[in-house]
Amino acid sequence: MEFILDIQGRPTPRPRFNGKMAYMPKAYTDYQKALVNLIKAKNLSNGDFCRIHMVFHFAYPKSTPKYRRIDGLPLRQKFDGDNLAKGVMDALEKSGMVEDDRQFYQVRVDKYRTTETSKIHVKLWEC
Repeated sequence: MEFILDIQGRPTPRPRFNGKMAYMPKAYTDYQKALVNLIKAKNLSNGDFCRIHMVFHFAYPKSTPKYRRIDGLPLRQKFDGDNLAKGVMDALEKSGMVEDDRQFYQVRVDKYRTTETSKIHVKLWEC
């Protein structure tokens, strides 16, 4: 099963502590809610998925000159791939598509620059 989420990927941050409890920053919880809503809007069927491949496409900053923008250039400097994947897998779990993100035995993450808008391409395989 393949689908595209039209949102810029975000790495999962460390939880914050206020002395009594741990919480996630508001910007990240808003991102999670947006991801869950995008997944639910696609009306995808849930299943027993065991492999996942995520391709994150990040738009160039506006400060990058147009002659330096190359579509499909691998992104090596920013964001840990595992933190990007964790956010998407948590959203899949919260949307009810998968029972638990521990069921994935193979996780692949690719990061690229794009001259278009940012998006996340997700591909799932059933066992």
